[in-house]
Amino acid sequence: MKKKMMLPLAVMVLLLSAGCGKTDEGSTQVPTAVKLSEDEAGEGQSGEGPSVDCASEDPSGGEATGENPQEGGRQPEGLETAQPGSGLDGAETGFRFEDLSDRVFYFSSGAGAWFTELRIRSDGSFEGLYQDADMGVTGDGYPNGTLYYCEFSGTFDQLEKVDGFTYKMNLSTISFEHEPEIEEIVDGVRYIYSGAYGLDGEEFYLYLPGSKLADLPQAFREWVGYYDLEAVQEEELSFYGLYNADGELGFSSSVYVEQSLSERIAMEISYAEEREKEVEKMQKEAVTQTEMNESAAELYRLWDDTLNVVWRLLEADLDTADMEALREEEMEWIASKDAEVQAAGQEHEGGSAQPLDEAMKAAELTKARVYELAKYAEGR
Repeated sequence: MKKKMMLPLAVMVLLLSAGCGKTDEGSTQVPTAVKLSEDEAGEGQSGEGPSVDCASEDPSGGEATGENPQEGGRQPEGLETAQPGSGLDGAETGFRFEDLSDRVFYFSSGAGAWFTELRIRSDGSFEGLYQDADMGVTGDGYPNGTLYYCEFSGTFDQLEKVDGFTYKMNLSTISFEHEPEIEEIVDGVRYIYSGAYGLDGEEFYLYLPGSKLADLPQAFREWVGYYDLEAVQEEELSFYGLYNADGELGFSSSVYVEQSLSERIAMEISYAEEREKEVEKMQKEAVTQTEMNESAAELYRLWDDTLNVVWRLLEADLDTADMEALREEEMEWIASKDAEVQAAGQEHEGGSAQPLDEAMKAAELTKARVYELAKYAEGR
């Protein structure tokens, strides 16, 4: 039996150019195998895991400073407090937790190789999922890869109105279905249970649609696709944003909609195609061999990450027999791809252009494989 996925994968069109979560700058190494996500494989432990009280103390170890909230610091004292479902959480402010009940919040590097999703209920409680997977990390008993996994739930406390588009709240409790750092092997997959990436911290802010982008913390903007304001036409936020002020991490949101497998894969490909345009622009502007190598490696990582997401979607949808057959096919493809990448680098073997040749071939083959898997999904 497979683990259920509570929420859809990447659902925000603006998650195109996040400024974090990338590999070290200057790396042009082409991996010898494509990472494939091992999602929802097997039935794990049950029951509520450890609970953490996140509101008992300031994680930074200091008192609130009263810095400007739009610069990512602490909010000034004297904020209007709004209990969910009463007073300022109702008609006076025009915003309540229940306004988020049809939304899904999404935190990712941009391409979606790893992600955290959560939904906030009308009473301020929430539930969600974090996972990151790598089929290439295998061993005795887990030939199907490694999955870092966390199902969580918790509670945000009362809303405090900062201004007409900003609300502050604290994360008061969070619980995990499985105790972090515990491991188990299920259906050939090594599960390493972890915490909820993106939710480490106490102080959070909700930014409402219409918030001026220029007034929002730069760290938030970078995570949700607004790294360079001069490169976008928008001036206002078009979705609800969630900002972890302690960790300087940003979540996008979208309306929660059930989608078919082919629709979700098509959406992931659309994100990758948009991001590809940006990388291709970097390639045209590259001057040095190092810059050309780096942009080629970035293009490969983009399609490699997209392949991970598509694979995870397929794995969550297919039955065991179909998935096993597809997995065997994928291993054959990986071997073929690695051979072609190696051959592509032989022309400039040992030279500074070898990484460029290998990365471009790897990107070409991986992109083609993504489209092949998309057609496979369409036939389901």
